[in-house]
Amino acid sequence: MPITQVLILGAGPAGLSTALSISQIPSSPPIRVTILELRPATVTTASLGGAVNLTPPALRYLDRLGVGAQLRRTGIPVGAVENVSLRTGRLLGALWRGVDGVRVMRSGLVACMRGVVAGREGVEVRYGVRVVEIREEGTGTGEDEDGDGGRVRVVLEGGEEVSGDILLGCDGLHSVARRLYVEPERGETYSGKVVAYGFASVEEPGSAGMVRVDGRPAVVDTTMFTGRYGAILLSFFEPKRETVFAAAVMSMKDESGVDGRDGWKTRGADKAYVEGEVRRRYGSSSVAGLAELLERVDGWSLYPVYTLPPGGRWSRGRVLLLGDAAHAMAPMGESIGVAIEDGALIARVLTRHRERSVSKMFADYETLRRPTIDKIYKELTWRWDNAMKEDLGWLWSIFWEWLAVLFLWVMPWTQDEYFARDVATIELPA
Repeated sequence: MPITQVLILGAGPAGLSTALSISQIPSSPPIRVTILELRPATVTTASLGGAVNLTPPALRYLDRLGVGAQLRRTGIPVGAVENVSLRTGRLLGALWRGVDGVRVMRSGLVACMRGVVAGREGVEVRYGVRVVEIREEGTGTGEDEDGDGGRVRVVLEGGEEVSGDILLGCDGLHSVARRLYVEPERGETYSGKVVAYGFASVEEPGSAGMVRVDGRPAVVDTTMFTGRYGAILLSFFEPKRETVFAAAVMSMKDESGVDGRDGWKTRGADKAYVEGEVRRRYGSSSVAGLAELLERVDGWSLYPVYTLPPGGRWSRGRVLLLGDAAHAMAPMGESIGVAIEDGALIARVLTRHRERSVSKMFADYETLRRPTIDKIYKELTWRWDNAMKEDLGWLWSIFWEWLAVLFLWVMPWTQDEYFARDVATIELPA
């Protein structure tokens, strides 16, 4: 039977973009989408994280979804991600120079997507609902080949049931869809590192007040400063360019207990400790003005970096995991774009819902997606484990500078091909 009702867990970038992508599938009757979100609709900006980078593939999909125009007005264009040595204060090179990139607050991205979803017929978002059970009923449930009449049912706290033809888990690292149904035994793993992030106002719009040794501004759009004790990113993110977003990577022992979230709130509240660590790692450098800007950061928040083991199970019966729920990996500038691309691909696969079973469509999705995810996962994990060490040491940090120069010199020759991928037009398996 054709798919007429899709349930999605999670109203973040993954869930919202997936809903919009599916709503564009030509179908009669049209496919209806219901998004179930744990957070209330009035969720605060602070709880949605910091400024994120969107690369050309992500923007291409967002443009097609009707989100791109407003998004570009909300954030700033990023002409390049420059890399500067903390040791020498010199420019090592630039990543993604001349591409269509945007830096924007994650909350701004979500707000733009919510605005489009609100005007999209057939898409409903329910906020403040907690899923407590997932089960399948009808023919072809669970592990079996699906058949006509099969349904997936979601039980909400309070006893209400919501049903659909398929359920897409877009609910992030701590996915309820994964924990309750698809693969309960596959838990997240702490990477040993956190991202401390905050915001600093600038005295003159467009100027971070920082200068490289060659006299040029150290931050034009976005700059990654790398050194012996890790890396810190500084970036403008809003059109007036009156505030700089700062995100510093540092190693930190997990003293938080089982799932990490409550303990990190306590550590993050210890402002003196976090500020001291940031100053120790990044305050002494050859970049004029960096220490002064870090002093102006109005509080630091901690984001512990958890990942999922590679591989794993992505689907069971009529339930499929997308985004971080399936393949959470180290945050190296493209995680949101990868999740948005997941949504575009499953929508492409679902265009054959009248002629193909759910199990075959989910298998098609994994056949097309796993090679790309495996490649990205391996690359990001290698960079995260090797370049983001607690202390590279004096000699090793110099080696990494030279390696960065080589990498940034080679990248422009491959970036056009790298950003040319488009899952919305990919050839589907026979």
